[in-house]
Amino acid sequence: MKRKTSFSVLAFCVVASTLVLALDRVPARADTTSFTVPIAKVAEDPKIDGTIDDPAWKQATHVSLDWDYQFRRPAEEKTDAYIMADSQFVYVAMVAQQKESVTATIRTNDVALAADDVVRVYFWPGGDHGFEYFFVATPLGTHNEFSSENSAFAPSWTSAGSRTASGYIVTMKIPLKVMRGDGRTTWRLQFERAVHVTNQDFEWAHDPSQNGVDNSTFVGYLTGMAPVRASLRPSPRVGVYALGQVGSSSAGGDTSHMGADIALPITNTSSFFGTLHPDYSNVDRDQQSISPTAFARQFSEVRPFFTQGANQFQNFNCNDCVDYPFLYTPAIPTPTDGYAVEGVQGLASFSAFDSLGHFGRSDNAESLTWTTQDKYWQGHAMHFSTILPGVFDSTNMYQIVEGNRRNSSLYFTDAQETGTFVTDPGQAYMREWGLNLYTQKEGFFPAYHEIGQQFAPFDTFVTANDLHGPSLFMDKTWDFAPTAPILNYTLSQDVQHYDNSAGKLGLADAFSALTINTKSQFQFQATSGYQYFLIGTYGSTINQNGAALSYGPNTSAPTTVTYNIGRFGPGYLRTTTRLATLRTGPRGTFTLEADNTNQTLDLLGAKEVQWLERASFAYQIDPQSSLAIGERRILGTSPFVTPPPLRLRQPSGACSPRFVSPGCFSDASNLSLAYYHHIGQNELYLVYGDPNQLNTLPAFIIKFVHYFGAQKGT
Repeated sequence: MKRKTSFSVLAFCVVASTLVLALDRVPARADTTSFTVPIAKVAEDPKIDGTIDDPAWKQATHVSLDWDYQFRRPAEEKTDAYIMADSQFVYVAMVAQQKESVTATIRTNDVALAADDVVRVYFWPGGDHGFEYFFVATPLGTHNEFSSENSAFAPSWTSAGSRTASGYIVTMKIPLKVMRGDGRTTWRLQFERAVHVTNQDFEWAHDPSQNGVDNSTFVGYLTGMAPVRASLRPSPRVGVYALGQVGSSSAGGDTSHMGADIALPITNTSSFFGTLHPDYSNVDRDQQSISPTAFARQFSEVRPFFTQGANQFQNFNCNDCVDYPFLYTPAIPTPTDGYAVEGVQGLASFSAFDSLGHFGRSDNAESLTWTTQDKYWQGHAMHFSTILPGVFDSTNMYQIVEGNRRNSSLYFTDAQETGTFVTDPGQAYMREWGLNLYTQKEGFFPAYHEIGQQFAPFDTFVTANDLHGPSLFMDKTWDFAPTAPILNYTLSQDVQHYDNSAGKLGLADAFSALTINTKSQFQFQATSGYQYFLIGTYGSTINQNGAALSYGPNTSAPTTVTYNIGRFGPGYLRTTTRLATLRTGPRGTFTLEADNTNQTLDLLGAKEVQWLERASFAYQIDPQSSLAIGERRILGTSPFVTPPPLRLRQPSGACSPRFVSPGCFSDASNLSLAYYHHIGQNELYLVYGDPNQLNTLPAFIIKFVHYFGAQKGT
């Protein structure tokens, strides 16, 4: 286990030396109050048509996006931003001059827009300790949004885009009532524009010490928001759903359900919320993005009861996280009803829920974060527990973080589990010490981990116990000029070495990676490394080396081929993935995927092969509607990580219904169809199949949601 990977030593020397020099060069924080503008007030709505021809725009406050955050130099292209407000809306216009080809391919709202050119406006109505909101739009006017309070934030707002001879213009009309602040008249503010083909990232407020465009410590100020204070008073929200299913007995038969999710404001920045007979179907998930995998797949939470306040449970710092996320709500069964509270008050943010499930199960969690005014110190406390008939499990976690918000921080985490299966409290603990040294382009993240033999919380995604030892992750990115053939390349190195309580090696790895991005949309990746983990008495070694070549990996039509080869437990493994996405007109994409694993076992040279084949078609009907159809099949035996039994193939049906277990034989297919429509206060889902399962569940589901009062996620 002393062997080094092909460029581990080079990565360590280059990254460590350049990081020390870079940290010494980081200047002191600039006076960000120089980025302070007043809000312009208007009496009549301007036209939101992708132009600034309406005379009302002449009254707007104007700023320029003069800094390129990505390349750390003055912006090479001009971007003008305009902002004004009345008592109900804030209006934003972004005028972009762009000599490169404009990238605009996405036509459905409320999806990730990273594949296109975009403009963003960020707001912090409660200051830099309050909730963050941003609103983003493409040159077509397609838009998305974000709230740090609710991961399901999707209110109705208006955006329009148009092409010009020198670039494009985007105009926005954003309701003030969808954002929550504490009544202050000065907000934090930021503008951003991203150019997809050159990787340029222009911003308004900037500082030499910032490590993110939306780092609230370094953004600007928007003054004079007094006239809009009344509109920030939150409204109650009631989301009522009705669901009907037509299906065979194996899928639960023909059935129907109704339920509601309720949010009631306590203060301007805190709410009580609950759920009554909530939805179980998970039709909110993207039906075509989920496919069978050799390991348990980590899902994003979509159930409204768990999305509000969810970010409060994921704010623990960890380097080379071993047990993470600590609280994984998608593993909690859909409750019969639940009650919760969340919010921000002053320097503290908090969230708590009690999920009451079937068969006497209940899950609850509480989280509290407190930050000093200058954000130099942070304290986190979290508790979560699970109660089943005859079973109780409870975990308390604490973390202290000290950092200057520029280039360094220290943290310490302590966790203790108690419960039915904890027979020795001295072995049901987790501790971690970590150091973060970073700039915008490089990082050095060492940590030391201790996990007791009996630490295994019920609601953690993946648990590993009886480990102690150090870890180190390093990375550095080198940028070239936007006109250069190579945009940038990144070198990273990860090393972990954990012993168990018997003094034996329990888990170790050393992975190196090189990524090169070109202006022509090609990306090359090379990886090399090994991993060792002890399973019972068997030490499994994985030594995979490979490369990937992609065209347009960050576009809406990526094509990728990867190949990996090396040891994999009790055999030798070759893995190949092939993915191609073709555009079919301006609104459609057709995707083909064929992946396979080929393992030659040490035992008699037996071969185990598994294939995953997938085809899907997605059509963006309009900004509010989309349609997707997909078929996938998985056939064969997944790679073994421990020596197989004499009878190699497990019978079909031995696989988990949600993922492919190592050494499991599958012959499963999945057909899915999904139509989605969202407009105003209504959502409609028409779905056949469940791609979370290996085999399609023969059921057709219709789900309709109407929101009374406040809009979705607000």
